[in-house]
Amino acid sequence: SAEIGGGINNTKGGKLYLSIYHNGKRVIQATGLEDTKKNRKLVETDLLPNVIFKVQTGQIVLDKNTLKTVGHYARIFLDIKAQSVKAPTIKRYQGILTNYILPAFEDTLISQIKVSDLRVYINHMQKNLSGKTIDLIMIVFNGIFQEAIYDEEIDKNPFIHIRRVKTASEPAQPLSKDEVQKLLNVAKGWFKNFLGVAFFSGMRTGEMLGLKWEDVSWVESEMVIARTRGDSGIETTPKTLKSRRIIPIFDELRPYLESQYLLTGKYDSYVFLNSSNEPFRDSHRIRDHHWKRALEKCGIEYRRLYDTRSTFATMMVSSNLYSVNLIAQILGHADVSMLFRRYNKFIKNDVQKMSRKLGLLEAI
Repeated sequence: SAEIGGGINNTKGGKLYLSIYHNGKRVIQATGLEDTKKNRKLVETDLLPNVIFKVQTGQIVLDKNTLKTVGHYARIFLDIKAQSVKAPTIKRYQGILTNYILPAFEDTLISQIKVSDLRVYINHMQKNLSGKTIDLIMIVFNGIFQEAIYDEEIDKNPFIHIRRVKTASEPAQPLSKDEVQKLLNVAKGWFKNFLGVAFFSGMRTGEMLGLKWEDVSWVESEMVIARTRGDSGIETTPKTLKSRRIIPIFDELRPYLESQYLLTGKYDSYVFLNSSNEPFRDSHRIRDHHWKRALEKCGIEYRRLYDTRSTFATMMVSSNLYSVNLIAQILGHADVSMLFRRYNKFIKNDVQKMSRKLGLLEAI
C-alpha cells in the first residue's frame, strides 16, 4: 500500500493546516479552524484521521488535479479570466503559463512557495526576457496566488514583496513625408492600398485587418472602427471603448480605398484579403514579407509597421489644421495626454515664429 501519514502543519494567519504525506509528496490543506487548544485536539483526534482514512479508501484522491499546486490554481485562474477578458488576452496568459510559469512551478504546492523563490525566479527570467514579458509573468503569477487566497489555501500573496518591472513602451518612430512617398511609390497592388490606408487613417494594424466594406460609407465619407483581428484570426471588439470610433475618409486616403474596392469590393467582406481572398489571420506575413522588403528597397531604417500610425499622428499635429481633441478622437485615445506624451517631441518648435504680442490688455 502507498505510504501515507500526516500531522498539524505550522499555523498561518492564526489558523490550523493539515500536513499530509502521500506517495512521497507533502500536501498542505487548510482546515479553516482557529489555532486553539480545543481545535488542535479536534484536528488530531477527528479531522486528520478522517482525511487519512478517506485517502486510503479512495474517497479522496490526491492527484495532480486535486493537489493545491501552482498548476491547480493556474487552471482556475484561466477559467475565471476567460469569463471577463478578451480571447487575445487569454491566449497571452496561456502562453505565459505554458512557456514560463508551469515548466518551473506546475507541480509545486502553492503554499510552499516563498518570496525568495520568486525573487530568484524573476531575476533569472530578466536575463533573457524583455521587461514587458517579465511584467506579464508577474501579473499572471500574482493572479494565481490571489485565487489561492480566496480558497484560504494561503493567507498572504508573496508577490506583494516583489517589485514589478518598470517597462517603457517602445518609442514611436514616425516616417518623414519623403519616406512615406518612397514607400507608396515602391509598393504595388493591395499592399500599396494597405499602406495608403495606414498612413492616412491612423488605424491600428488589427483594426485594418478587421475593417469590412460594410464599415465604409462613401456618402458620409467616413469609416466605422467596429472590430479588430489579432493573432490566429481571433476577432474582437476594439481595444477600448474609445477605440470604437469614426474615422473621416480624408482626400489623401480616398484614392487608396477606392483602388482597394476594385480588388475586394465584390466579395462584400473584409477590405483587405489575402491571395486566397480570405481575411488575414494576423499581420505577421504583411510585416515580415511586404513591409520589411519595402523598407529595404527604399533604404529606410527599420520601423515597426505600427509606426504608420505614429506617422499619421505626427502629420496631423504638424498640420495645425485640427484640434488635439479631434486628433485624439480619430486615433481612439482616451484623452489628449497620450498624444502629447508620444508625439510632441516630433513636432517642430514654433516658438521662434510666434508673435511676441499677447494682446491681453486690448481684450479688457
